[in-house]
Amino acid sequence: MALDSPLQRRLSLFSLVMAVVTSTIGSGWLFAPYLSARLAGPASLLAWLAGGLMAFLIALVFAELGALVSSSGALAQVPLLTHGRLAGFLGGWTAWLGYVALPTIEVLATVEYLGTVLPWLVQDHGGSSGLTPAGLAWAAVLLLLFGWINLSGIDALARWINGLTVWKLLVPLATALVLIAVASHPTNLQVGGVTVAGGLEALSTGGILFSLLGFRTAMDLAGEARQPQRDVPLAMGLGLGVSLAIYLVLQLAFLLAVPPADLARGWGGLSLTAQGGPLVAVVLALGLPLLATLLITDAVVSPSATAMAYMGTAARVNWMMATLGLLPARFASLNRAGVPASALLATVAVGVLLLLAGPSWSAAVSLVTAALVIALATGPVSLLALRRQRPDLPRPYRLPLAEVLCPLAFVAASWAIVWCGWSSLQLAVPVVLLPTLLQLARGRGADGGGVLWWFPYLVGLALAAALFGPGRPWALPSWQLLLVVAGFSLAIFPLALASRLDEPSPEAGLRL
Repeated sequence: MALDSPLQRRLSLFSLVMAVVTSTIGSGWLFAPYLSARLAGPASLLAWLAGGLMAFLIALVFAELGALVSSSGALAQVPLLTHGRLAGFLGGWTAWLGYVALPTIEVLATVEYLGTVLPWLVQDHGGSSGLTPAGLAWAAVLLLLFGWINLSGIDALARWINGLTVWKLLVPLATALVLIAVASHPTNLQVGGVTVAGGLEALSTGGILFSLLGFRTAMDLAGEARQPQRDVPLAMGLGLGVSLAIYLVLQLAFLLAVPPADLARGWGGLSLTAQGGPLVAVVLALGLPLLATLLITDAVVSPSATAMAYMGTAARVNWMMATLGLLPARFASLNRAGVPASALLATVAVGVLLLLAGPSWSAAVSLVTAALVIALATGPVSLLALRRQRPDLPRPYRLPLAEVLCPLAFVAASWAIVWCGWSSLQLAVPVVLLPTLLQLARGRGADGGGVLWWFPYLVGLALAAALFGPGRPWALPSWQLLLVVAGFSLAIFPLALASRLDEPSPEAGLRL
């Protein structure tokens, strides 16, 4: 099923896989092995595997939806289809919030890494680094450049992403293999032991699960895939699998390469500092300056592909919302290359405004992370709702054991939301719910009942993070917090499913 549109179906399976990989392996890969090792030591390998299993579970849900609803920006279209206009607005609004600031985050990372060789781009802000006026100007130029590449059409975007992502794959893999070959200390795997608490902390607050959530890019670009019903599920699985393998090899290489003398106080006491990050510090300590230069170069190149990919997906979510009448019609316009030009220019403008906001904009990073994760909760509910509405609908990919796996995926998404922490959720929950409540108060859609479950759900998760999360008044051990959130989510899930429409909404514009 696809919305009729003049978007050009030019993306191959390879391009979709590269889009997923570049969205999953972003600017933080140089830090991920270090942060995970500090929290969990050798158990970080198990934490990556656990995070991979959770991400695959959620990805399987979106694989069925992505193959069935093969339209770009479908994260707004799917909830509208199953739960009505306001649910579509909330789903699209949340996804757009999650995507729109990511190009700015990646561009900032690019310029800050450039500052290691061009110090006039960065300056110290009371112990933390920030960009100089010249650095901000360069960041703005990069955003405009990436916007121009996006405006040139999906072919041009795919060529850039394909080339840069192949580089992004080769450099981490080569780095890991060199570290294993040059400095392998198997005894490091015995330091600190394997602890469940440390693994859970790395999985949650350490950001392992968050690092693996780029699989949705394939669904966001489905409307421009040549064979979306086949390629979207494959791209999600292959892209996530490749990314997880890279992270696992990197983590193992880092664990083996750290000099044993640096582990005198255990993994939790490990401290590595160098321009370019902790992996660069390890490489320099091993006397490999050429590899360190390659890593710093990659730290400049890698965020560029991620920024371009998320700029395109943000624009397509914006375009879909306008196409469905959830945003002003001007955002639904396409240029001669078949690109949603107005939506893309708005995305670039928001990115530049975030740059001009200065250090205070950093709060947006927390909001973005939370919004990205909140959008995950739409998938399991919508999949089972559509199964109830149209059980006879031909499905190119059909999730096995959906009655069991969808509630489990919903629990996994809920865990991820709570792991964002109270500091993030106190920003994200009002920003997600208040515009939806305003739309409801204005009577925008008689099917508003399909969105009501979101209010107790998000408020309940925010309260769980505020009361029982790490460092909060009644902080619970990690496993107890998991049980509390799982029980609450399983209680909400039937209510969310029951709030579906009797039939798929014709306003979604799909031919069923």
